[in-house]
Amino acid sequence: MNRFKITAAMLGLLTAGFAPSMQADDSNKETRITINQPLQVQDVLLAPGQYVLKLIDHGLVSIYNADGTKPEGIVSGWSAYRIDAGDKKLITVSQSQGNQPATLKYWFYPGDNFGLEFSSKTLVDQTGRVVKSKGAGPATDAADPAMSTRD
Repeated sequence: MNRFKITAAMLGLLTAGFAPSMQADDSNKETRITINQPLQVQDVLLAPGQYVLKLIDHGLVSIYNADGTKPEGIVSGWSAYRIDAGDKKLITVSQSQGNQPATLKYWFYPGDNFGLEFSSKTLVDQTGRVVKSKGAGPATDAADPAMSTRD
């Protein structure tokens, strides 16, 4: 019985030591999105469906499939700022123009004033070919004012 108590105590201490590393980590700003039309994120064209965005490093974002097991691409953005951080995630997407898909413009995480702005210079059509832009469409879903801090 004494051996059982010692083993149980050791397991409890061991579990308590690892518990902090098993908690959710907001440092990667994991955000799940669902899109119902193609979405262009720089040179990555996402088909309708669910995806996971994760911050790799300052300005670098990895895009994964819905369950986070298959990388869809890595994109880079530059710092953007919003006045009211709020407690909601904010994804700002431009409207699609003609045969051009909508593009991801901004990504902010809940409670953060700083987020990322993405370039839409490289556009790709449904077949994966690079196409020329016909001008940037107006941004939608801009619940919070966002400003780029790009130089």
